[in-house]
Amino acid sequence: MEYPTEFKKTEQAGATLLISLIIILALVFLVIKPQTKSLRGNNLDVALKKTEFKEKEEKVANLKDLETKISEAESTVKKLAIALPKGIKVGEVLVQLEAMAITSGVTLTAFSPAIESLSREEASEGFSQVEAEEGLTESPVQTFGFSVSVNGPYSSIMKFIKAIENNLRPMKIKKAEFGGGDGADPGVAATLSLETYYQK
Repeated sequence: MEYPTEFKKTEQAGATLLISLIIILALVFLVIKPQTKSLRGNNLDVALKKTEFKEKEEKVANLKDLETKISEAESTVKKLAIALPKGIKVGEVLVQLEAMAITSGVTLTAFSPAIESLSREEASEGFSQVEAEEGLTESPVQTFGFSVSVNGPYSSIMKFIKAIENNLRPMKIKKAEFGGGDGADPGVAATLSLETYYQK
């Protein structure tokens, strides 16, 4: 029995449609579904990378903050080395006093270190091992006494004293004597007995 040609065409179209549908489903399962899984995996990777990036940004910010703190600490250490140097450093004391005298408008006429301060440093260098073993210890901070004489107007001498009090290397004024200047300089003459500190 023979089917009409229209039925044969419909049957062929149905078979073609069925085969196309099977091919599409096969493509979905074989191509699109793995790509979807791959995209999901990529999304997870991107999320992880974003998290890692944020963590690294925080670490970089922390390192920059740490670098700033280290720089500040180095500056502080340098200031401490000036404020409390190792050894007396008489030359540094004199340079600081001359600078303060110039900025204050006075003339530095004399500088004399106290002899006992210099001999005490020599004696402390000879501090023996036996004394250390017996528990006798010296303070690591020592004092250095000296005196300075300056001439100038009274207001300038007061500026000089204020500069000494505000100096980075601490200086303690133990005694101050004021008098009239000589005939050539009608200003005020002042002699200051001072003490500063150093590390042994």
